[in-house]
Amino acid sequence: MAALPGLAAALALLFTWREVQVAEQGQLTSRFNDAITNLGSRSLDVRFGGIYALERIMQDSPRDQPRIISVLSAYVRRHAPVPASGFAKEPKDLEQTLKRRPSTDVAAVMNVLARRPPGHDGGAQLDWNRTDLRGLTLSTWGVKDLAKIPKGGELPRTHSSFGYANMEGADLRHAVLAGVDLRNAFASEVNLSGATLLRTGLTNAQLDGADLTRAGLLETDLTGADLSSAKLHETVLGAPDAPVRTGPSRLTRAVLWDADLTGASLAGTDLTGAILADANLTGATLAGAHLHGAQLSAADKSLQAKVISGTVTDSANLANADLTGADLTGADLRGVNLTGANLTNADLRGAQLTGAKLTRAKTNGARGLPPSAGPR
Repeated sequence: MAALPGLAAALALLFTWREVQVAEQGQLTSRFNDAITNLGSRSLDVRFGGIYALERIMQDSPRDQPRIISVLSAYVRRHAPVPASGFAKEPKDLEQTLKRRPSTDVAAVMNVLARRPPGHDGGAQLDWNRTDLRGLTLSTWGVKDLAKIPKGGELPRTHSSFGYANMEGADLRHAVLAGVDLRNAFASEVNLSGATLLRTGLTNAQLDGADLTRAGLLETDLTGADLSSAKLHETVLGAPDAPVRTGPSRLTRAVLWDADLTGASLAGTDLTGAILADANLTGATLAGAHLHGAQLSAADKSLQAKVISGTVTDSANLANADLTGADLTGADLRGVNLTGANLTNADLRGAQLTGAKLTRAKTNGARGLPPSAGPR
């Protein structure tokens, strides 16, 4: 019987704890409802309050993070939609074009999502498909880290996680994405023309039909990414003369079937095992690029199983491309157009060259060429 008072005290403590839990949950529910109400306000200041209130709730209640992600994603889609008629026409004046930015509340939402702890996402997906985010700047790099870069420092290694994000058909022209992890993102037909991507992760991303015209991708990882029919005209993926210390981008095993890479800068990039059949690399710079085992030939019938969006019909076009010192060992170059290409000091040992067009190609110092190709 002596134990009864102790048991009663324990039960009282349990009930008190449960009451506190219920009260706290009620407060969170009230805060959540208030924040949602504020998001619908006509006042920008009130909407800001709602956005940052939801960020605070994510910090206080991780289990509420998935639904907050859904709410904030919907906010972006509602307040920054791509017009039903397609991507908006931009002014002919480049200066005016570069001034375009998302509204301050939309930018705030994107940065709140970038700061969140991704480990609490649950099954929620960051969904900003068909959103107009032209000129967006997205980064979690600190001011102190950025200040070190002009003084010879490297790009920071911290990143914000947007893995598996849905950004299909989004308009990100002239955006700046720094340290953003977009691995496995669904980004078909995304418009990233003129964008700058610094140390961005796009491994295994779906970028088929994407527009990356004149974009700058420095130290961007595109390993295994699907860039079928993508536009990479004059895109910079390797810039050894960049004003900051950066490494080339990685495109190992990337699918670049039917991609437009005319005039692209791929100096030093890793294209090991990449699929480049049907790709147009006319005038591209591939000096020092790693193309070991790259698949550039339509004669390789096994490629069709890896290309799901069309039919492989032609070998790659590398006319007038700069392949100085490139590693082409084991590459499949059957039927590839290398007319006028610069293959000086390139390594082609083990490469398949049957039917390759080498008219006017510069082959001084090239290794692995058949005697008939000879130095030119």
